[in-house]
Amino acid sequence: MEDVISTWPAADVSVGVRCSDYMFRPHQRWDITPVEKAGGYLTSPYYKITIAGTERALTATANKELAAVAYHGGDEQLWRIEQLTDGTYRIMPKQIPGMEGINTRYCLYSAADSTPTLAVYDFSSDNSKWNLRNH
Repeated sequence: MEDVISTWPAADVSVGVRCSDYMFRPHQRWDITPVEKAGGYLTSPYYKITIAGTERALTATANKELAAVAYHGGDEQLWRIEQLTDGTYRIMPKQIPGMEGINTRYCLYSAADSTPTLAVYDFSSDNSKWNLRNH
């Protein structure tokens, strides 16, 4: 990370999020941390998801996309992570800017061109299921 972070835009500048096969690149390792006093739901708190070694947090945007921007603790940066019956995970933002109330429909969704987005959860689609590993 030390070798590349100086080439990244300032932390307050929003950058797009992409996903691809894990190749041990610094931008591909994420920390998932429970956020105290942020509330939660049955048996679990809300989490922040940051690029490891940075304060750049996964953030839901008003157009139902994702960005990595400096963590500020807003509801669009808090994530619900639920293990599904098949062992994968559903990852949902607490709130999406411009939408009223707590988000109960949209989840992190893998689009065909390696660009994650937010879409309505679909149990029958692998695109809305995630495997979490500690590499």
